Amino acid sequence: MAENQRQRKLSTILAMDVVDYTVKMGSDEDGTLEQLAECKTILDQIVLQQDGRIFNTAGDAFMIEFSSISGAVTAGIQFQKKMADRNEGLSMEKSLEFRMGINMGDVVIDGENLFGDGVNVAARLEGICPRGGICISGKIFSEIEGRVDVGFIDQGMQSLKNVEKPVRAYF
Repeated sequence: MAENQRQRKLSTILAMDVVDYTVKMGSDEDGTLEQLAECKTILDQIVLQQDGRIFNTAGDAFMIEFSSISGAVTAGIQFQKKMADRNEGLSMEKSLEFRMGINMGDVVIDGENLFGDGVNVAARLEGICPRGGICISGKIFSEIEGRVDVGFIDQGMQSLKNVEKPVRAYF
């Protein structure tokens, strides 16, 4: 293989982060970090069960790769349900809510990290997702429609920051 050629593969990417993380860190840094560590333990278990891997983190943000579309969606659903259960009875200061974006696409492999439109679109879908929700691309929806026990509502074509073509999104 020539040095300038990069390896590529098709992957399903789940991008997620904590809603209002900066505000929570500003008001209770230690408590927020403790809460995030607890949530990360739950996330690690679910990702492992669904045969995924966390390939990048930054503070409250996680980028997760799955070889299976249904595995990514199932992991997202399971995690959001566990977070809703965990947050029940907690004050707003102690609860953490996540939002997620899921997309599939061709990605560039760089060591343990992944790059490309498949990753970028997942991150941008996460950015338009409501708190506690999952936003999936039309590609994902077409593959999982009728195969998961959660309904997704068509949000139409969305213009995403720095993404050339609009993407159909579902919440």
